[in-house]
Amino acid sequence: MSKTSKYLLMIGIYLFLSLLFLIGIECGLRAFGYGVDLDHLFLQTANGKYLYLNKNISRRYFTQSQATNGNVEFFRKKKQKNTFRIFVLGESAAMGFPYPNNISFQRMLKYQLQKTNPDKDIEIINLALTAINSYTFYDFAQELVHFEPDAIFIYGGHNEYYGALGVGSNNTLGSHPTFIRWAIRLRQLRLTQWLDSLKSHLSPQKEFSDNLMKYVVKEQVIPYKSKLFQQGLEQFQNNMKLVLNLFKKHQIPVFFSTVGVNLKDLKPFKSISSDEHSADEYYQLAQEQLQAQDSIAAYTSFSRARDLDALRFRASKEINEIIRELAKDDDNIYLVNTEEEFNRKSPFGIPGRELLLEHVHPTIEGHRVIANCFLEVLRQNQSCFSNKKLQIGTSEDLYNFPVLEFDSLAGEYACLQLRKGFPFYEKDLSTITPKTEVEKIAANYVRQKNWYQSMDQLYQYALNSKNEKLCLDILRVRITDNPYDLTFLGQGGEFAEIRKEYPLAIFFYTRSFRLYPTVQIAQNLVAIHLRLDQPDLALPYIEYILRNGNPKFNGLKELCHKIIQYKQELNWQSNDSIRQAIRSIYLQMGNQDAADLYN
Repeated sequence: MSKTSKYLLMIGIYLFLSLLFLIGIECGLRAFGYGVDLDHLFLQTANGKYLYLNKNISRRYFTQSQATNGNVEFFRKKKQKNTFRIFVLGESAAMGFPYPNNISFQRMLKYQLQKTNPDKDIEIINLALTAINSYTFYDFAQELVHFEPDAIFIYGGHNEYYGALGVGSNNTLGSHPTFIRWAIRLRQLRLTQWLDSLKSHLSPQKEFSDNLMKYVVKEQVIPYKSKLFQQGLEQFQNNMKLVLNLFKKHQIPVFFSTVGVNLKDLKPFKSISSDEHSADEYYQLAQEQLQAQDSIAAYTSFSRARDLDALRFRASKEINEIIRELAKDDDNIYLVNTEEEFNRKSPFGIPGRELLLEHVHPTIEGHRVIANCFLEVLRQNQSCFSNKKLQIGTSEDLYNFPVLEFDSLAGEYACLQLRKGFPFYEKDLSTITPKTEVEKIAANYVRQKNWYQSMDQLYQYALNSKNEKLCLDILRVRITDNPYDLTFLGQGGEFAEIRKEYPLAIFFYTRSFRLYPTVQIAQNLVAIHLRLDQPDLALPYIEYILRNGNPKFNGLKELCHKIIQYKQELNWQSNDSIRQAIRSIYLQMGNQDAADLYN
């Protein structure tokens, strides 16, 4: 054997033993329970029936100190035939930041589609995270295809520069996409987590006295059309091509939305000199044009000010152009033109504070607009869902979504806090001085970010103050958050009955019965259906009660059949004696409400 061969053999043995050594450390760390599970996008509940987003998943992209959390939303591990499942990919704007869990276009969609499709389980799971971008979208997409989605909704594009692994971010792993994707995989290793922890102990940790935005930014000046600017666009375009091609390969339709941006009411963050006017000069020009009632010219100038803003927290026009181009001529991608709708819904056709809280995060009304955009495109393209059809409802129905005073206050308080720091540094902002109990709960939420604790406190306050409407609204919120919680469904039905909102009570009890049928729930549904003069709908539940050993309901069953027969006769002829016969039966049942319908 030559010296070269021996040398190569020794190198091979050394590398092999080194690999074995590293594998041994990794196995040892896992055996002793070190670190967190970053292998799985979703974790399962203790009973093994439901899945939810891994709360540590952002550590694939962030260091431990900067990791962010998403919302915990449950969906069935084993998808049922009557389930319609949608995953939402997005950044903080899609997550609903700075509002609490209840406020996002995804929650509004989920609430409306479940109400208009009571026979289905509507699972719209929000996977949006703060300060991530298209690298995370692609990473998630590789796992999502295995969880049987009926569709994917995407609303994102603001974070390509400063989001995790972005070209201008402190949290970057280089500029080569393939290397970055491999690095994401390596971060799932417990050994990598241990090295990250060791590094954080050896290096002094920055205190987050400001918001996360300040600490993710590495390049505060990224000039328009510069090399780094172009790299951000290429990063978005290439990653989204991979995302869309992957879903197309698995025949999963994608509803891809353009993004809304505050043009009118946000001065550029960083204005720099250039060969043309600066961002600040264009912004000033736009204000003058708007004052002169030239809204078309003002829109152009505001847009130019946004594009020239060198601190890139807002998507430039090129991001939406890429989204439109990717959706063009592809029968698996459906364009949701939120940008255009934001323009149409805004005064002078220029988006501002009416729909956006600050730079990119929608107001509650802004989320309604986004939700309606998705609904309309869903309505027009239902043929993409094989053997499934949804009842969509109307845009007016979105105003039935339960928005709590707590939601508005918490969003307002969090936004004030955000605007005091980087990159806004706004002065003369009002000071938060909570006085009422709801204000105190909202302020405490902004400090502690424990939504479930805040909901429990708010519900207890509503009970103590005998505010039945607030109790019911909170339960509507909790059921939208977790539609599989039998306790909330039962309580929701009870309060809806108390407030005589009988269709809502039927909705809650019916869903509870489908999940876990009991005689008590069946009796509740029988009572409400008969109160509403719906004996035909009460009969299936009476049959269930009889099958489960309560023969007393045989008499009620016979009475229901008599009413149904009399009502059929009324369809042929209006006869007072028939009406009195129905009234008499209802009075015999002790059902005054239904009897009064036949006076």
